Amino acid sequence: MKINLNEITLYTAVEASRLLNKDDSYISQLYRKYPQRFPEGSVRKHGRELIVTPEAIEALSSNKA
Repeated sequence: MKINLNEITLYTAVEASRLLNKDDSYISQLYRKYPQRFPEGSVRKHGRELIVTPEAIEALSSNKA
């Protein structure tokens, strides 16, 4: 199976936090304290960076996290 990263939407934790109109550290802090709020496979650590899918952002905005 080939994966084309140009066709996948991913955000850094800072970008995702800004999309939710929150402080830049919001997603990182939330994930550290409450990882269960993120749907399985919607967030992953890559080096020191947290990578988030649109599904994670949607889940957090619908939960009013």
